[in-house]
Amino acid sequence: MEQERKKCFVIMPISDTEGYDKGHFNRVYEHLIKPGCEQAGFEPIRADDTSKANMIMVDILQKILECDMAICDLSSRNPNVFYELGFRQAFNKKTILIKDIKTTMPFDISGIRTLTYNENLRIDEVKKTVPEIAKCITETFEADDKDVNSLLQLLSIEKPATLPEKVTLSQDSSMILNAIEELSNKFELISNNTKYTSIRLPNGENVDVGDVLYIDRNSEHVELGELIRITPRNILIKGSNGKITQILRNGQDFQNLTEIPF
Repeated sequence: MEQERKKCFVIMPISDTEGYDKGHFNRVYEHLIKPGCEQAGFEPIRADDTSKANMIMVDILQKILECDMAICDLSSRNPNVFYELGFRQAFNKKTILIKDIKTTMPFDISGIRTLTYNENLRIDEVKKTVPEIAKCITETFEADDKDVNSLLQLLSIEKPATLPEKVTLSQDSSMILNAIEELSNKFELISNNTKYTSIRLPNGENVDVGDVLYIDRNSEHVELGELIRITPRNILIKGSNGKITQILRNGQDFQNLTEIPF
């Protein structure tokens, strides 16, 4: 029986950031972080992965805690990145830090070991950095718990945060909560559909609810389905098989959407 691969959660900027070219951090993920994780024998998990498009904030936080390892890119000093890093570090979970050359290390965590990479992503730099990332992941994962490179050690905090034991709801309580959630989702669907009937895609195309959308994957346009909902944070697309796909508007998949299949 094949052993399940260890998982490494990737904490990094997802949307385009001021001072960086469009799609920069997606390239950092694809060319540096993802290969580094895989070379170390870990499966990388990122919040906007297509297979996890329905991941909500609670799920993200759960993954941050549950994954065997985490890698955090501090480049651009993104607030969401620091929030997720602080959450994992509060539980003293193993994490490696990386950043690009042009980002100044925040004073608060300047004492934590950090791997620096060149943001120009030249092929020679990539070939040098990927093994360095893999080595950091392996060494940190195999290190004794007392050697964990974390904020808690930097601040000499002896006891990390702990999770309370799981609470099991009764069947009646679960049914009531599910019913409330369904009503909330229906209300939100009606509300958002009346307010947002069209949207401008990153490529400049204007699309309306009811239009068919495609996504560019490895230079091939794959049909996703009919646009059925638009909100300030995401869009919902209904496939030909009836499956609903959620795409975050600040995620990489949204950047690759088009109405024209060529």
